[in-house]
Amino acid sequence: MSRVRLRALSTALACLLIAPACNQDGVGPRRDATLVLVADVSSTAVATVVVAVIAPDIPTPLVFNIPVVNGLAAGTIVVPAGSARTVSIHAYDVGGVETDSGSVTLDMRPGTNPTITITLQPLTGDVPISVTLGSITVSVTPTTRTLAVADTSRLTASITDWNGQAVTGAVRWATHDPGIATVDGGGLVTAVRAGSTTVVATFQGAAGRATITVTP
Repeated sequence: MSRVRLRALSTALACLLIAPACNQDGVGPRRDATLVLVADVSSTAVATVVVAVIAPDIPTPLVFNIPVVNGLAAGTIVVPAGSARTVSIHAYDVGGVETDSGSVTLDMRPGTNPTITITLQPLTGDVPISVTLGSITVSVTPTTRTLAVADTSRLTASITDWNGQAVTGAVRWATHDPGIATVDGGGLVTAVRAGSTTVVATFQGAAGRATITVTP
């Protein structure tokens, strides 16, 4: 037996012994796509988010539970890279009743994947949920701030990839209700009148948020 055939046979045998770590073709290490899922569920009764991934070459559906903390669902999913991955997302309240659902089919590649938005349609109530899924996350600091009318405060944003490594770039700032608080291009928030609003920093489809409360 030639040395080349012997090497190929050894590789195939190794993949049979450690199949989960091999490519679908049975040769070489499997390449995974790690994606970060983020959803603001603060205006809903959602307590748990479940993500399921299916594909023709994924024999058993992958399932991930995404925790909800302080009204924010955030977590990572790891999926074998490839085409036609159908991602289904289901939201449940504290009693286990499904409240929202949505799905998308996309190609996933190893390394960085673009951020997309998936809208979960409400099954109870009338509040849809926007979910971002991609390799980039944006975090705003501080996440909450209380200001008196006419006061100002600067927010900062950090951009990281799925592995927690810093990404260089400039975010875009916006406010949901400029009548309560405005924000400039550098993250400087100015309180306008009493109320509560959300200030958002976005980068390549990913977003981070801070809640601004203005007191009289």
